[in-house]
Amino acid sequence: MDASPLPTPSSSGVPFEENLLAARKPLVDDARFDITAMVDLVFMMNIFFLVSWIGAALAEIDLPAARHCVATDADTSTVLTVKGSAGETPSIYVGDARPGGEINAGEVEQRISEAVEAGMRDREGKTTVLIKAERDVCLRDVARIAGLATALKGVKLNLAVMEKD
Repeated sequence: MDASPLPTPSSSGVPFEENLLAARKPLVDDARFDITAMVDLVFMMNIFFLVSWIGAALAEIDLPAARHCVATDADTSTVLTVKGSAGETPSIYVGDARPGGEINAGEVEQRISEAVEAGMRDREGKTTVLIKAERDVCLRDVARIAGLATALKGVKLNLAVMEKD
């Protein structure tokens, strides 16, 4: 067996002090992932979807034409008429819009429920409510009025349908 002596710092040719201060290589490399590009991409996608969603929400909705329907008879329905344009408070009438027949803003809930109850008590039993709204009336206003009109049990709701050419 060859018993060669272990190398000593002085026998390897490297001074002893330099050998102790030498940096050791790590056994495993650190896994690093730069996510800056991914964060930029996510922000750009958020902006794209936000802009496209707003554009889609503001776009005019093209609804299909109604088929297989029959016009509601206004004589057997309680008629509510809504007039106005976007951004302003709509004018609400019981029956057709006529001068002086507008419901005051504070009495809307009471007057609509009274009109629907009176129609149901009528000898014909008007269980249908017909809401006629102008084209520019906001959907939220029509939905609020529809909710008030259908608060009684057994009431059916019809909205005026505009037929396409």
